[in-house]
This record gives sequence, structure tokens and C-alpha cells, in this order.
Amino acid sequence: MVTVVKEDMEVYGSELLELRNDFVFKSFFTDERNNRLLLHFVNSILGGTIKSLQLMDPLNTKKYAVDKLSIMDLRATTELGEQINIEMQLERHTAFNERMLYYWASLYSSQIRSTDPYGQLKKVIQIIISDFEMLPIKDIHSTFQIIEPKKGLLFSKHLEIHVIQLPKELQKPLDDMNALEKWLLFFRGNQKMKEEIAMESSAYKEAFEEIRKLSMDPETFHLALSREIALRDHIQRMEDAEKLGLKKGIERGIEQGIKQGVEKGREIGIAKGIEQGIEQGKEQTKKAFVLKMHDESLPLELICKLADLTAEQVQNIIDNRANQ
Repeated sequence: MVTVVKEDMEVYGSELLELRNDFVFKSFFTDERNNRLLLHFVNSILGGTIKSLQLMDPLNTKKYAVDKLSIMDLRATTELGEQINIEMQLERHTAFNERMLYYWASLYSSQIRSTDPYGQLKKVIQIIISDFEMLPIKDIHSTFQIIEPKKGLLFSKHLEIHVIQLPKELQKPLDDMNALEKWLLFFRGNQKMKEEIAMESSAYKEAFEEIRKLSMDPETFHLALSREIALRDHIQRMEDAEKLGLKKGIERGIEQGIKQGVEKGREIGIAKGIEQGIEQGKEQTKKAFVLKMHDESLPLELICKLADLTAEQVQNIIDNRANQ
């Protein structure tokens, strides 16, 4: 995540804000002047099926200046009343897919009140532009729907989720790229690359001029920088918390290991003690038996046979009593 592109500064003489900054992304596409650019970008994803878009939440810069970690989603409705939600995502977390599905469900359910019929519900399209590799595939653009896997039967056209992965490689000449690929290259390219793309069509030329204008606005520039710093601070706090948790986990693991080791040692000690006690008890019983047989004047050979001892062992037992 980089706020400005500083390459070839001597040549171009300005700093461009980075469209991968979610604040800049929303500022760029929610400007009423850029409604045509938003429509062009959305149609590059959806295949040119949308005729018009109406923004539902124009950007309030003062609000987002205070709430720097708010979700910078962009919401619009089509001429058919369908909702489109677009998010520029800068970092991943372990439940990101579930969060994405939950957000779609929230948008879908918010269309009607408890007294409204379900027939009033309209399609909701969720578009995620990830600045990280979200899916383990090479595709830049992936579309998800509810489909019966065996027959390929669509359950409902109302759910549609698009994932656009910015880090994926674009290994083709600019002339061979489709509209979406050019937009993605425009997002992540430096100023020189943006100028090259601007020569492809009037839409990209207009986009280049608009990002230059946006970059020259002091308030937008500082808010974008503030947004990035806040996100970086958040990432650092999360990393610090993870390291602290790992350290405490290791300490507790060692402590628990020692405790378990002591308990296991105690168990082994008790078991061995019982075992030794049994052995000693057997030995004492055998000694008492030998001495009793000797007192009864039984022959040595018979005592050895009954006690299952050698003559030497029997004699030692008898002699030890005599010496005590």
C-alpha cells in the first residue's frame, strides 16, 4: 500500500495519489463528475450490462477524516434498482470470505422492511478489489454465484460476488488487454504507465486528468495520507498483539509443560514405588517362609524347593537372622 507514486518526479513534476488507497479510490469514483468513469469501470467487470448508476453514499470527507478505520465501500444502484457495492481491500484477515458474505447479506436484507413482500428484493452485486492474492488461482477476475454443482443450476440470480485480484500478473501487451485489465493496470501503474493507458481511450484519459486534479487538492492529499497512517498503525498494533500473544502462549506452554512433567513424574514415581513395595513385600514374605521352615527343622534341600531359592540364598537368609 503506497500513497503516492514518486517515480520520474523530475519529468512529471507532481505526485499522484495512489488509487489503491481506499480513501482515494472512493474519493475518485464518488465525485459526481466521474459518474461516467464509474459506469465504465463497473461495466468492465460486469460485461457492459449496466446503463446507468446512481450513487447511494457520496463521500463525506469530514466524516472519514475522523473515522479513519471505517469501511470505504462504494454503493450505487442501477436503472433496475439493483445494488452494487464496491470495496478496495488492502489487507486480508482469517475470516475475510465470511465477512464478505455477511456484508452481502446485510445489504440484501436491508432492502425491505418486515412488512414488505420478498418479491421487492433486488439483486445485490458485491465487488471486491483486493490488493493481495485472495484466491489460490491465476485468474484476475473471479465470479461467484449460488449454483448446484452437479447440474450447474443457478439457485438465484440475486447473489453475485466478484473478486478482482490486483497483484496477479498481466502478461500481455497493452493493446491486447480488455477494459478491466487496463483499469487494473491504471490502478497500480506509475504516472508514466497511467499516461500510456490514457492514450487508449477517452475514458482513461479522463481518469488520468481526474486523478491529477484529485492529487493537487491539499485536503484530499492529507486525508489520504492520514488514512494510510491510520491503517498502518492498525496493522502494526495487530502484529504487536500477535507477537505478544505468541510470547505469552510460549510462556504458558512451557509452564504447562513443566507442570505436566512434574505430574507425570509423580505418577511414574508412585507407580514405581508401588512396584518396589510389592517386590519388597514378596521378598519379606519369602524370608519369613524360609525362616519358619528352618525352625520346623525341614531339610535345606526341601526349603529350597518350596521357596524356589538356591541353597546359597536360603543359607544367607538364615545366617542374616543369626547375625542380627
